[in-house]
Amino acid sequence: MNLIFFILSLSFFSKAYAEINVERQDFQFEYGLAYHNLKETQKSNGSTGQLTSPQYPFWNAAYSIRISQDTALRFFGGVQFLRFDQPSLVELKGAKQELVQYGIEVTRKLGSFLKLGIFGMKQDHPLYFAKDPTTFEVIRKSFAQSGLHVSLSQRRRIGLLWSIGAKGYVLFPVSGGNVATEAGGGGETYAKLGWVGPLGTMYTIKGSYQIATAPNAEVTFVHEVLAYSANIQYSF
Repeated sequence: MNLIFFILSLSFFSKAYAEINVERQDFQFEYGLAYHNLKETQKSNGSTGQLTSPQYPFWNAAYSIRISQDTALRFFGGVQFLRFDQPSLVELKGAKQELVQYGIEVTRKLGSFLKLGIFGMKQDHPLYFAKDPTTFEVIRKSFAQSGLHVSLSQRRRIGLLWSIGAKGYVLFPVSGGNVATEAGGGGETYAKLGWVGPLGTMYTIKGSYQIATAPNAEVTFVHEVLAYSANIQYSF
């Protein structure tokens, strides 16, 4: 046990195993499961409610290229599938949804462990409203999102790796429609733990929590996503 603790201590703190960043490109693929929780208030009649979904799959992919010694450009996108649970005594239309997201991020390395990113993206969020006292309808709404991404990470050529991060952003509806929303905000926190193989392939597990809301809207919504996933990333 003491030997294991000694090896892990060296892995985390030894300067000889500081992060090595010589790769110029990498590809990343992610598969996971997510729970969705949707809270909403319809201002026209003051009705409030909540929809939840059991865990459903999602897929994400990303490509990064280093444009200078400390700066990289990252393109990313993905899709989530979900189906909301049917509330009792209420008909729920549009319960099955596919949510798409994609965007671009510029990342700047500020130190051995710290990175700062500026990103812009388009992301779908579900909204729902009461058509009548016994019928709810779920719709998909696209939002433009922009914000900052801060992360702390350590990676070696071979061995243990870890990462924690947080994102904060503002969001704006891309289009209008019968259910209008205004500007809002959101955030995400995550943690990763994994291993770097001898050929530059990284295997990690990730847990994340995301929340988005438009508080000053005709329909005020709060969309929460709790997810866990497996990631494979190859650098060269």
